Amino acid sequence: MANRAIEVHRTATTDDAWDGARNAARLAASGGADSRSACAWVDTETGGKFLHHELDDTGKAGPASVRGCIAAIAALNARGGAGIPSEDRDGVYRHLKAHLDDAGVQAPGLKRSAELGAPERRYIGAAELRIEDGAEDKEPVIHGYAARFNVLSEPLGFFQTFREKIRAGAFKKTITESDVRCLYNHDPNYVLGRTRSRTLELEEDDLGLKYRNTPPDAEWARGLVVTIRRGDVDQSSFGFETIRDEWEFNHETKEVTRTLVEVKLFDVSPVTFPAYLQTSVGVRTLEGLGVRVDQFANVFARARAGESLDAESRAILDSVSQALASIPAAPAAREAVHPAGDQDLDASPRLSLLRRRLELADRS
Repeated sequence: MANRAIEVHRTATTDDAWDGARNAARLAASGGADSRSACAWVDTETGGKFLHHELDDTGKAGPASVRGCIAAIAALNARGGAGIPSEDRDGVYRHLKAHLDDAGVQAPGLKRSAELGAPERRYIGAAELRIEDGAEDKEPVIHGYAARFNVLSEPLGFFQTFREKIRAGAFKKTITESDVRCLYNHDPNYVLGRTRSRTLELEEDDLGLKYRNTPPDAEWARGLVVTIRRGDVDQSSFGFETIRDEWEFNHETKEVTRTLVEVKLFDVSPVTFPAYLQTSVGVRTLEGLGVRVDQFANVFARARAGESLDAESRAILDSVSQALASIPAAPAAREAVHPAGDQDLDASPRLSLLRRRLELADRS
C-alpha cells in the first residue's frame, strides 16, 4: 500500500467527547485492520495517521468524531505537519473537512506548507505595558503581560474560523528551558533583552505570562521607553510554537475554540499594532460592496481546500474579485498593518491580501 491520503467517505458523525488514546489503543490491538476506515492517511510501514473515528472494542470504525477531526487538523497544521509528504496534506484536509461539513461544523483552515515552520503570534490589548523607573543610576525597566490566561481571543483565521484561549501552565516548561528574546515589534534587529543574559525575566502568575525587561542603552531603545511611558505603545505580543492544544466545537454557538495547553516560547514583544487578519473593518468593507460575507466565506474556504467549484460558486468568487478590483490600492506609506478594531482606518492593506488570496484560490 503506497503512502496516501484516504479519499473522502461519508459516514455518521458524533460530537461526543473524543478519547484519542483509547481509540488508538483499540486500533493497535486489532492490528490496524480498519485503519483505512478510521484514519485520514495510511502508510505500509507506520500504519494510519490522523485517527478520527470512534472504534468499538474489536477495532471496527464507527462514526467520525467532530472533535477528533478538529484535533487531526490541528496536528496537520502543527510544526512538521505530522510527518506526512507535503503533497498529501490537501487530501488529508479534504477528508477531515468533509466530515465536519457533514456535521455542520466549520473546519479550521489548513496552513500552507511554507507556514508550518513559522512561529505563531498572539496579541494582548491596551494597558498591559508600563515603564518602571529605577534609581538615579539604574536603567528604566519595561513591565508587561505578553499573554492572559483563560481569556477568549477575538476571532482568528480568515472569516472567524476559531477563537482561542491559553490555559494556565502553558508557559511553565518553556520559560525554564528556552532562551527567549524580548524584541520590539517582533523584529530581530531590535533586541531589547534575553533570558540567557538575564536582561529579560519571565514569570507565570495567576493572570498570565508576565515579563520584565531591562532595555539596552541605545538611542532606539530610549525612544521606545519614551513612547511606552507616554502610552503611544501599550500592547504586547508573544511568538510561539504549539506543543499541545485542545479543540472544541459548541453546537449551540457554532463556535470552534482552541485551548493552548503547552507552547514553546520564542519571544515576547512590545508592539505598535496587533495584527489580526479578521477585523470588522474588512467585513464592513465587503458588505458595503454588496458581498454576502457568509456565502463568500463558504465558497472561499472550499476553494482554498482544493475542492472543485460549480459555476455558481465560481461566479461568487469572480464577483468579489471584480468588486475588490474597483477599490484603489493603498499608498505605500499606508501599507502598515492597521490595529484590529480601529474603525476609522483604511482597510486597503487587508483587501490587497484578500485579492491575492482570491487569485490563488482561483487557480485551484
